Amino acid sequence: MACTLHPVEIICGLAQHVKAAVTPHLGTWRARRVTGIAASGDATFDIDEIAEQAVSQYLVENEVNVAYYSEDRGLVHPLGGSEPEGILIIDPIDGTRGAIAGFEACVVSVAWTAFKAQPVLSDVQYAALAEIKGSRLFLAERGAGTQIREADGSSVPAALSPQTEIPGMAWATEVVGAPVDLVFKALGGFASQTTVRGGLFILNSSAFELTRLVSGQLAAVVDIRNRLLRSHPQLKPTFTEYGGGRLLSLYGYDIAAAALVVQEAGGIVTDAWGRSLANWNLLDTTEANFGSLVACANAELHSKLMAEIDASFANLTL
Repeated sequence: MACTLHPVEIICGLAQHVKAAVTPHLGTWRARRVTGIAASGDATFDIDEIAEQAVSQYLVENEVNVAYYSEDRGLVHPLGGSEPEGILIIDPIDGTRGAIAGFEACVVSVAWTAFKAQPVLSDVQYAALAEIKGSRLFLAERGAGTQIREADGSSVPAALSPQTEIPGMAWATEVVGAPVDLVFKALGGFASQTTVRGGLFILNSSAFELTRLVSGQLAAVVDIRNRLLRSHPQLKPTFTEYGGGRLLSLYGYDIAAAALVVQEAGGIVTDAWGRSLANWNLLDTTEANFGSLVACANAELHSKLMAEIDASFANLTL
């Protein structure tokens, strides 16, 4: 019998199912074993395989006729046969490194788009992110807002930070697979301004970080790795070395769900040049489609942050 669940019910159920499967393995020795290389080129761990198996199990057992794209397997249509009703863009564990350490900075991320050959970020219609160590579920529907759901089913409103000044902002940035010294050189003096009154964090989970904008815990999330690589292509061998022999970056599946959650809550999400991410291809992990990110709780802070980033890159010498 075909699945009759609404897309929101499907993505919520899937997120909670994956969470239940991986939670017993957080921080264990088994979770830390590197087992291969994902479709994106990133390392995969044993805990990633557990999550991937949980995804397939849920979709088959509930006869959900969708294709899904995940970090480890690329595009999969588990039921086969008729044309899928949609595509799920899944990161079964965004923040694997946090998960294997038993930290809180990890979520299950699921986004739903209509079935099409090349879905882009603006095609995401529904989004769900489940905290793996926490109890909250972040939900969004395009044009209908964002909801934060507690374990008891109650909802709490999104609480974007009112912070508009850079020195007072709590924020996170990304360094995986990049030369850390050059990333911080590119971030310029504004990063140093934030360490006392605000707070600078490296959490290794873009989706988790974006949910912290909606909860009010962070005011900004910044990933300038791809701008650094594009602006200084001579750094490609260095990025390749620190990426374990391959280039790593931000990918569409990393933030497919979280971007909608932030935008529907009233936050600002652009690339590291300040441009719209609406046409970012969600299924392409090649170098030409590498992404970047500047997300803020409000437009005023975003404008100030982009001015600082632009000035830093204009003056950057390596």
